[in-house]
Amino acid sequence: MTYYAIEDKNVYTGFHRGALGGLDANEREEARLKRYRSYSWSSYTRLLDRIPNVDVRNREERRVCKASLGSSLRDCLLGSTVCDLRNIADGARIALSRVSRKADIAEILVNELPKQVDRFDEVVSGLGLEALSVVGRLLEGEFVGEKQYPYAYGIDSFPFAFLCKGEGNPTWFMPRELREAFSEVDVHKYTKRQGTYTGVARLLSTYVVLGGIVPVQELLDAYQQSIAEDSFSEEEAMQAVHELTSGFRRPFYRWEHEGVAYVALAAYPIRANDREHCDFTDSASRNYCLESMRDDELYASLVSCHQQVLPRAGMDDLRYKSVSEYVYGLPCVQSLVSYFDLHVPREQNEYTFADRMVDELICNFLFRRHTLLAELERLTRQGWFMSEGFNAAPMLTSLVVGLYRGLPRWEFNGWSEVEYIDMQGYPCLIGETLLVPNEFVLAS
Repeated sequence: MTYYAIEDKNVYTGFHRGALGGLDANEREEARLKRYRSYSWSSYTRLLDRIPNVDVRNREERRVCKASLGSSLRDCLLGSTVCDLRNIADGARIALSRVSRKADIAEILVNELPKQVDRFDEVVSGLGLEALSVVGRLLEGEFVGEKQYPYAYGIDSFPFAFLCKGEGNPTWFMPRELREAFSEVDVHKYTKRQGTYTGVARLLSTYVVLGGIVPVQELLDAYQQSIAEDSFSEEEAMQAVHELTSGFRRPFYRWEHEGVAYVALAAYPIRANDREHCDFTDSASRNYCLESMRDDELYASLVSCHQQVLPRAGMDDLRYKSVSEYVYGLPCVQSLVSYFDLHVPREQNEYTFADRMVDELICNFLFRRHTLLAELERLTRQGWFMSEGFNAAPMLTSLVVGLYRGLPRWEFNGWSEVEYIDMQGYPCLIGETLLVPNEFVLAS
């Protein structure tokens, strides 16, 4: 069984045109959003979107308190549940000892929360850019609607703000007592720092996902070229690299080879159904795990290859957008998604099936280093080819071969096989053959 719980046998015998069949990329995304707008969870999260920011901490969403906007700190606390009060105390590191009555807990927090300047500073330093923007506005006395910042990472666990009903919509605000206590905190300083972290993380993800490894110095040079020269700080950029590559639960790690410091891919997200090779579970998303990718022998073999080829990841068109945008925007990916949208098996979710199938192929080709033959055989066992041999379904065969040849290849420093051959002017063999075997007859 694969990690998408798609059984490895001939089960796909009845196909139909799905609800997304025939739609272009924009229409398709709009239809998916319309379908899932009323749900609190995303319809499907692509694996490459999980790589830079995999977070294994389990966060509970803050409930709306019964206080009104502009209430005092005491009223906000008394309008919260006991569970939320304890979470606020934990976040602010305020000991409650054995206090159990709500009124007593609230009184302790009324006295102690304004004193937690050091803790406020520490919490703010760990927030993402959107959450920092929310905090900055809250300190100015603004009311910030929750819907305006759906991806404000960390704001739910921020213990110094409250979520209240504002004209029927959940709205964040900070009571006057806390605004006055924390008025000297320099949120701009942390915004600049987080901007550096985000920029380095984006570039690091691009280089490492497309090329497998990247020299640290090359990463720093690329980051310096992508921002204003007077705002570059090598010390801050190196600190971001250190944070992104430290700890067991990071998808990247520092790798030394022949005296040169590299960053390599340590792990990549997979669906949690496949438990055999998982290092740990990502409890925040509940459906994801990380699979180990540490392979020093593989990365060592890439060093000499990369010295011969200019890096694809350093091109201008990839410096200002995510690696996920690049990979999922490839024509070979979009064509395969369109095919599966038109061929959805019975009892499969027609809004997510194509994404799951293509995600699995991308993951197997890009990270697991599966061969083209192995993937076509796997699809055959799943029932996609109804007779002996792969030529039974030439269009799907052609699309899978096109995906294999069109995805970035680590050996070619992020260039695809097709691009690499085009640059060389002739087939140059590195590792697995670049030529599609004769047994695969491609559909026009």
